[in-house]
Order: sequence, then structure tokens, then C-alpha cells
Amino acid sequence: MTNLEGIFSALLTPFKDDETIDRAAIGPFVDFQVRQKIQGTYVGGSSGEAMLQSLQERSNALEWTADAAAGRLALIAHVGAIATADTIELARVANTNGYNAVSAITPYYYGFSREEVMEHYRALADASALPLIIYNFPARTAGFSTEELSNLLGHGNIIGIKHTSSDMFQLERLRQTNPDALIYNGYDEMCLAGLASGARGAIGTTYNFMGDLFVALQAHVLAGQIEDARTLQRVANDIIDVLIAVGVMPGSKAALDVMGVPIGPSRRPFRKLHDADRARLEESLQPLLSWRAANA
Repeated sequence: MTNLEGIFSALLTPFKDDETIDRAAIGPFVDFQVRQKIQGTYVGGSSGEAMLQSLQERSNALEWTADAAAGRLALIAHVGAIATADTIELARVANTNGYNAVSAITPYYYGFSREEVMEHYRALADASALPLIIYNFPARTAGFSTEELSNLLGHGNIIGIKHTSSDMFQLERLRQTNPDALIYNGYDEMCLAGLASGARGAIGTTYNFMGDLFVALQAHVLAGQIEDARTLQRVANDIIDVLIAVGVMPGSKAALDVMGVPIGPSRRPFRKLHDADRARLEESLQPLLSWRAANA
């Protein structure tokens, strides 16, 4: 599991103006991920707008991204869906295309019982040829108790948790009681807190365009240089403040466009940015670009 530790971008999906997936843009976009020296990428999750795509589109995106990565990045496929059968099918696609692991959000919308949710994950873990990482995102789905997550980690094919939660106490308890588990911090603005609490990596949207900064932040944490890590977290959070104001998905794509890596718009109902939004975002990126130039 060593190759699955570190900083992973929650990969955005390039779209054309007509909102179809832009296959030609995937290669240059993945090249940019590689240049940032992140450990890998998490494909087909919330940041990839997977919930706005058909099952076939999601399968295509997994295949085309793996082709573009060509072994240069560790790959985690997000296969979460409401239907268990769909998650199993996407896990099969991920395995066929050489992914290292799969991950899945909790089935949503119907208010499934705890028994149904737990059985969903066990069925996926049983069927998948790849190890499974639970996606714990209580702000969007029913969350898990620490006991439930530890129970799932007892399954032989469940190796970790994407912890998109501000509950650092739960993260620390999971790390303490499951020392071999891969626990990823999920909120970019709390990356330092997650790493300090025992996360062995982080998966986030803004790592698409500032993954190199978070690679440096993690290196500072591992070296005990907390003030340096805090400085980088502040640079990131100043940008995240603006992203929250203008829209995280379209804002992240606009940030990439500013950096010369165009990947098109977000799918509706996400809005297009106004000129004033883009100008505000571009201004917020200047400290990041200065840091990058100084550390090139």
C-alpha cells in the first residue's frame, strides 16, 4: 500500500462547450498532474462531476485517464453509485484498466438503513478484484460511526478511508485503532490538521492545480516543520476562500485555465464564472504562482 500514500488530486473531468467529455484534453491535463509530482489521482469522484455523468461516460473517463497516466501516477477509481450493481461494474472497469484501488461514496438519496449501507460495502469489497477505500462524507451522505468504519476495515479487501470530514477526533481514533489502514484527509482547507492527526495522505479538488504546494506541505509535516506547513496551508486557504465564493468546480477549472491547462466548463447546473469572478480568482492565485516560481 506504500504507493497509495501521499497527495492525490480528486481529478476534474475536462468537458467541451457542449458538455461532452473532452478526451483530447485528458492527456495534457494528466501531464500537468504528473509535473506537480503528486503521488496519484482519484478519478471519477465528486470533483470529476461523476454524479452528472452516465455509467458509460464514467467508464470511458476511467479508461481514458488510465491510458493518459500510462503508469506515471497511482490511480484510485471512484466507483460509488446508488445501485450496488453499478459500483461493481465500475470496479470491474477499473480493474481492467490497471487501477490500484477503488473507492465509493455511501449510497445516497433513499435514506438506506445502516444494515443496507454496510452490506453494500461488503458486497462491493467481495466482488472487487481491487482493494476498496471507503468514502466517508457525512456532509453529503449518512456518516459513519468510528465503530462502523473499524468494522468495515476488518474486511480483508477494505484497506482505507477517504475522510472528508472536519472530525479530526474521529480521524485520530481511526488511526489509533487501525494503524495499518490508509486514511486520507478529504477537506483541502484542513490538510495540515488531517496530516497532523495521523492521515497518511490527502485527496482533494484543489490539488488539481496546486498539488505541488500540498506535496511540500506534507513534506514539512513529516519533517516536523509545522510553521512552514502552516504558511503553505494559509496560501492555499486564501485561494480556497475565493473558490468557495465563486464556485469550487468552475473556479478550479478557471484556475487551471489561468495556468495554461484549459479543461473547459463544468456541466450544468454549475454556472459559468463572470469576468469579475475570474479576475478575483486570478489575483488570489498570485502567491501560489510566486511560490511555485521560487521553488522551480
